[in-house]
Amino acid sequence: MPSAVNERVVTSDEARSSFSIDQRRTSPAALLSGQFTRDRVPLRKPVNAGLIAELAAERFGRTPVYLDSPFLWDPQQRLELDYVEFAELVRNFSAVLYEAGVRRWDRVAIVKTPNYDIQALAAAAARIGAIPALISAKLDSDIINILLERVRPKVVITDTEVARYVGLTEARLRELSAIAIAPIDGGVPLEKLWGATVPDPSPLREEDPMVITHTSSTTGVSKLAEASAKGVSWIGLMESIFPFAHGPNELFGSVISHVHIRAVINFLATFSRGTPLLGVADPSNENIADIFGRYRPTIVEAHPNKFMDWEEIADHPNDPFASVRVYFNTFDAIHPRTIQRLLEASKRRFPVWLQCYGMTEVQAVTVRPYTRASAARSARDNSRSVGWELPGVRARIADPETGKRRRDQSEPGMIQVKTPSRALSFVGTPEKFSERRHGKWFDTGDWGRRGKWGQLEVLDRVADRIEGVQSCLWIEDQLLDGIPDAEEIVVVPDGDGKPVPVICMRPGRSLDPDVWQKASRGITGLGEPFEVTPEALHRTATAKARRYLLTELVKREDHRRAQELQREIVLRDGA
Repeated sequence: MPSAVNERVVTSDEARSSFSIDQRRTSPAALLSGQFTRDRVPLRKPVNAGLIAELAAERFGRTPVYLDSPFLWDPQQRLELDYVEFAELVRNFSAVLYEAGVRRWDRVAIVKTPNYDIQALAAAAARIGAIPALISAKLDSDIINILLERVRPKVVITDTEVARYVGLTEARLRELSAIAIAPIDGGVPLEKLWGATVPDPSPLREEDPMVITHTSSTTGVSKLAEASAKGVSWIGLMESIFPFAHGPNELFGSVISHVHIRAVINFLATFSRGTPLLGVADPSNENIADIFGRYRPTIVEAHPNKFMDWEEIADHPNDPFASVRVYFNTFDAIHPRTIQRLLEASKRRFPVWLQCYGMTEVQAVTVRPYTRASAARSARDNSRSVGWELPGVRARIADPETGKRRRDQSEPGMIQVKTPSRALSFVGTPEKFSERRHGKWFDTGDWGRRGKWGQLEVLDRVADRIEGVQSCLWIEDQLLDGIPDAEEIVVVPDGDGKPVPVICMRPGRSLDPDVWQKASRGITGLGEPFEVTPEALHRTATAKARRYLLTELVKREDHRRAQELQREIVLRDGA
């Protein structure tokens, strides 16, 4: 493969850049300047993900992109790039796909070892009018194969390790009628395609499918949702203009599942504002302590459960969170204890936590800001509030029987959303999409209500509700607050429908009976704690515990996931 265009090549830890906390501090004047600068790639008119890298490179030039792991297919295996080099890699891989026979409207499945390069690969496909389907390599191999059958891709981008795990043999590729770009049996090695003539951009229209991503598989086999450039750009715009967040003086640390629709949104938002980027593949405590201690991100997005893990390194000698001014979480409920601990770990004068409620099907819905003071109040008062709707987005509480708006919005019911960012359809299961549509409104699958000040409160997933329990999530918040050494607590029903707290303690810790009695005091009807190992949590690609599988473990009293769950249980249809 040819070398890349830049003479500065950073391929080892010894050559990495390093920043002090003071270097990341921003004066109020610089914050204001970054917020109101007109120097940006506008998202008011939708921008396809296949074009954003080139547009940003033209606008912002050598804005840095830092990585903890090089792109698998980068000829120079660099750990530090810039916008220009990133755009060049996107262009070169679009040539690879075109040489492999990919054309407009073809689907390209990307299922590979997690890394930020997934966004570059998706952009390369979208650039030539193909539709990238981003599939997590952390799903069960059977679920991945089901999703591949639904996608029916022209090309699969993978690697040796993932292909072995999924069973992408030559025979399997023939069954899918797909070409694999990978050094595997029946695949085409990248070297044979690299260096082809770069085709002109030819993205699909703004209202056409731009990318396919999947739901998290918390309730069964994931659904594949098509999103348009119009929908993704809208939420990307909302993120990019949020006060005192993105800007050229910041460093955005993206530590999420890079196959999720959130990754596409923050890719657009980051590049549209010329924000320097830190793309992280490995969210482990050890790596975060090192990489954050080196680059000092000022804005960080991660999964709630990863933030929970990072509580363990809040006092690390590297001070990994000292420079963080804005924490940002989506995907799942965030526990007040976690918000408090990490806000305290920041050495910025006024750090803020933005909790964003949303999901693959409708993208972002609400946002709730926290400060150090308000996080403490939330832990005491109302941990289930997820804030207020974003501009252009509406939510309502609906009667589950009629699907119509409840007259009393404080009475719990189905949460429905009307948004310009709603998915176009579900690939392979369009009937499931239709079932959740109510005109312009869409069922989120969550159960909630309006609070005293009009805020949205999420009580539970509808599929996870337990009769007689107002909110399993509220119980989990209370227990986590009272059991500091707990890594995760999930309330699920036992065989008799009684709520049972499944508790996973941090490594080397065990549940103290006295701590349990104190933490659970005042919570009526709760079963005895069911302690499990981390492996038993059956986490999804976005680090969520799969509650329906934990329910099976509780019913079987299998604390260590010693027995394999039946295939039909794992592969049940998701709600």
